[in-house]
Amino acid sequence: MTLIVSLRIPDGIVIAGDSLATMIQQARYQAEVEVDCPHCEQQHKAYVPIEIPAPGATLSYAQKVFPFQGRYGIGTHGVGMLVGKSIYFAIRQFEVVGDFEPPASVEEAARLLANYMHNLLKSQVEHDGANLSDFPSNWSPLGFQVVGYRDDQPVTVLVNIGREISISAEDTLGCTVSGQFELVQAIWGTYDKDSSQKPPYHLFSLQDAIAYAEFLIGTTAQHQRFSSRAPSVGGDIDVALVTPFNGFQWIRQKEIGRILEGAT
Repeated sequence: MTLIVSLRIPDGIVIAGDSLATMIQQARYQAEVEVDCPHCEQQHKAYVPIEIPAPGATLSYAQKVFPFQGRYGIGTHGVGMLVGKSIYFAIRQFEVVGDFEPPASVEEAARLLANYMHNLLKSQVEHDGANLSDFPSNWSPLGFQVVGYRDDQPVTVLVNIGREISISAEDTLGCTVSGQFELVQAIWGTYDKDSSQKPPYHLFSLQDAIAYAEFLIGTTAQHQRFSSRAPSVGGDIDVALVTPFNGFQWIRQKEIGRILEGAT
């Protein structure tokens, strides 16, 4: 999984994400079950092999936050690869070789990417011998945020992709989280008991927004460090800014990301 955080503040939109990728492996177990014998009509114990998805190795340099069309910021969560490509590579490749008109708005960019990634997911599922219709309607293995502007209005578009595509937008000053956000929800739950603790997003400076995004991601990573569950948030935190006049700008980027993006 991961944690993607975007903040819409008076100075622009800050989007941030961690860099940890968790490898999911199929663990094989012998399960004890009781079966009815059709011949003797007695119950017997039998052992059958079952496979359960389990966290395996972790990798600390995944690219989850990156630009699109120079005007928008992307933050991805969920599965890290489809049809042999990382989500980062698939979207950046589509940006270069895809046959499409440049999106005129952040919502249009989100719909464009949602349709493309939905097709990739369909190809992956069919490659694995299944169909999207085999999965529950609420199944959503891949999601991302697309941030940008509608005229001078900051917007975060939430995209979830599974059997169906779900798209929603948030366009007021505030904070949006996607992915592994249970701890963030627990923190925000304290605001219900005492509203004076709620951050004044409408007063946040750019530095405040950066610090708050890093706080949410860093706290989640530290919490998982002391949990008995395998971590799904961690590694370097990439942070970017999107404004209507300068488009996408990096604020903080890990070294491998600088190389991939051609920075010096």
